[in-house]
Amino acid sequence: MAIPFIRHKLQNGLTLIIHQDLTTPLAACNIVYNVGSRDENPEQTGMAHLFEHFMFSGSIHIDNFDTELQRIGAVNNAYTSQDITHYYAILPANNLETLFWLESDRMLSLGFKQQQLDIQKHVVIEEFKETHLNRPFGDLWHRFYHQVYQKYPYRWLPIGEKIEHIESVSMDDVKDFFYRFYRPNNAVMVVSGNVVPEEVVALAEKWFGEIPAGEPIVKNYSAEDLQQTARFQLVEGNVPYELLVKGWLMCDRLNPDFYIYDLFADLLGNGHSSYLYRRFVAEESIFTSLSCHISAVSGPGTFVILGTPVAGISLEEADKKLSDYLYNFAFENNLAHNLQKVKNRVETILLNNEIKIEDRSSILAVSETISCIEDYEKEKEKYFAVSEENIRDMRTLLFDEEKSNTLYFRK
Repeated sequence: MAIPFIRHKLQNGLTLIIHQDLTTPLAACNIVYNVGSRDENPEQTGMAHLFEHFMFSGSIHIDNFDTELQRIGAVNNAYTSQDITHYYAILPANNLETLFWLESDRMLSLGFKQQQLDIQKHVVIEEFKETHLNRPFGDLWHRFYHQVYQKYPYRWLPIGEKIEHIESVSMDDVKDFFYRFYRPNNAVMVVSGNVVPEEVVALAEKWFGEIPAGEPIVKNYSAEDLQQTARFQLVEGNVPYELLVKGWLMCDRLNPDFYIYDLFADLLGNGHSSYLYRRFVAEESIFTSLSCHISAVSGPGTFVILGTPVAGISLEEADKKLSDYLYNFAFENNLAHNLQKVKNRVETILLNNEIKIEDRSSILAVSETISCIEDYEKEKEKYFAVSEENIRDMRTLLFDEEKSNTLYFRK
C-alpha cells in the first residue's frame, strides 16, 4: 500500500516530503544527505561516518544539538551507509518548529571547532578498534568486499579502511566535505505525523529557504569488470569457530531483477524451511548454521552465503558439498509452494514497516533519495510478479563458478 505524501521543492534544491497522519500526537523528521562511504577519497575512507558524528558537535549558533532536542522531548539518531547519511528524530508534533531551527542551523554551517573534531575522531577510532580490530571476525567484511569489488568504491565499509585515514582528517577536509555534500540541493527532508502540510511548507521555507545551494555533484563511480576467474582467500585468526563465505556480484537495488535475487536468497537460506538449511543443517549435519542474504545498494550488490561447518568437518569439505549442490542445483517439486511462502513473508515485512510513523517517514526519505518514492510504491506487486521461471533462470545466471568469491576464516 502506497504511503500518501506531498512533495515540495525549495528554490535552493531541498526536496521536502510531507506525510500527514492525524492519529498520532507525534511528528517524525528525517533528513537524508545523498552521500555515503562510496563518495569518499580512497585515501581517506571513513570520512562520511566521521562526519555523521561531527554533525552533532554544534552548529554556528547552537553549541549542543542533543541538549536542545532533549528540552522538547525529542529522540534522535543517525547512520551512515555506503550510499547515504540519514538523520532522524521523533518528537511531539507541536514542537516541530524547534527541530526546524536546529536542523536548519547545522545545514547552514557547523561550528567547526577543532576540539570537537578531535573528540569525534577519537570516538570513531575507538569504535573501529572495538568492532573491527578487537572482535572475532571483525575484519571479515573488510576482507570479503576487497575480494569481491576490484574497482567499485564498496571495497571499504562506512567505518573506513584504515585508522590512519581517520587520524589524518583535518579541519580543512571537514569543511570541504560539508560544503560539497551537506547542501540543501543534496538533501531530502521528510516530515510525517500530526502536521498540516501548508504549515510545514511555510516552516521549511522560513528556516531552510535562504540556505545557499551547493555546486551540482557529479558522481562517476568506477565500474566493475566482468569477473572471469574464481577468487579465493584464506584468513587465519583467533576466532571461536570457522566460517565459510561464498558470494557473487548481483544487480543494484533499482534493477527489476533485484526482486528475483531477493526472493531466491530467501528460498535458499532464510529460516529453517529454506533449501540450504534443510539440506545441510537439518538432514546432513554439514553445517551448524547456513544462511543467505543480499545487499540492497545503489551500486552493484552482493549475493552472499555464510556458513559454519560442524566441528570435525573441514572448510574444504563443507565448501565442496555446498558448491556441488549450488552448481548442480535442481529445484524440488514444491518450488511453487515455497515461492509463495517467501512472497507472503515479504508482504508481512512490508506491512510491518508501515505501522510506525517513524518507519513510514524513513521509507519515504530513503526512497526519495535513492530514486523517487514512486519507484517504491508497488514493491509488493513487483515481488509477487516473480515467477518460478524467473527463479530457475536466476539460479543459472547467478551460480557461475568462475564468478564466485570464496573466503575461508580458519581458527
